[in-house]
Amino acid sequence: MSIKKSGLGKGLGALIPTESMQNIEKNINEHGELIQEIDVNLIIPNKDQPRKHFDQERIASLGDSISEHGLLQPIVLKRNGSFYEIIAGERRWRATKHLGVKKIASIIKDVDDFTIAQLALIENVQREDLNPIEEAMAYHKLIDEYKITQEKLSKIVGKSRSYLTNTMRLMKLETFIQDGIVEGTISNGHGRALLALEEPKKRKMAYDKIVSEAFSVRMTEDLVKNFEKYFKERTSVIAKPHNKLREIVNLEDELSMSFGTKVTIKETQGRGKILIDFYNIDDLNRIIDLINKQ
Repeated sequence: MSIKKSGLGKGLGALIPTESMQNIEKNINEHGELIQEIDVNLIIPNKDQPRKHFDQERIASLGDSISEHGLLQPIVLKRNGSFYEIIAGERRWRATKHLGVKKIASIIKDVDDFTIAQLALIENVQREDLNPIEEAMAYHKLIDEYKITQEKLSKIVGKSRSYLTNTMRLMKLETFIQDGIVEGTISNGHGRALLALEEPKKRKMAYDKIVSEAFSVRMTEDLVKNFEKYFKERTSVIAKPHNKLREIVNLEDELSMSFGTKVTIKETQGRGKILIDFYNIDDLNRIIDLINKQ
């Protein structure tokens, strides 16, 4: 009478059916990471995603590519309660949803928020998917929230410290100029040149001129260097009245710097009004937020 051997001692193959083992092996990448099919509706965007603007035409184009060639690289997720938060691959996820596909190949990682923010930034920087303002915002966020040095950030993203400094300086520009960079109306080179003008109203004048007359970066640098020459007539018109109190003039300058836009005080015998310029709805909301914080 033969004795039936138990499954013990036969290794993993005795405990897991051969077909299942083959499926597992097939879904493990070269780094030993398990690739899983995750429901696209259980996936949520990364709250630290540095990319804020997604071109729908490019998303649709990526969807067409995925439809024809398949998803060449799984997205990377972190479990977040009943959902999965995207670490890397939001454009691929959006494109997959655009196609109406129900599930997407994913790798699940257990990482902290700082690592997520790093990986999201690195992926976008390496793919050159960020506009200069998104890039500057992401650098600021990593430095301010996670208290890392520019030197460490430089090593993380593979960019020089001077590159990081010049990029982050764009955040000092007024919102309407930042919007111009995001929309491609001007380049980040134009923006860096405009930073040499300290007064917000002068930057507004210069910005309007370079947009209306399609100035190159080199022409913008010359404009900034010779501002009075370019705006000789206009500056004489907008010069502050000689009869305005010096205290009022100083206060206008302080408020203009605080709000990042032109501020005019009209005063007569201790009474008057304060006029704050804004250039679009976003700029108005920014100013209101600043006032509410006071």
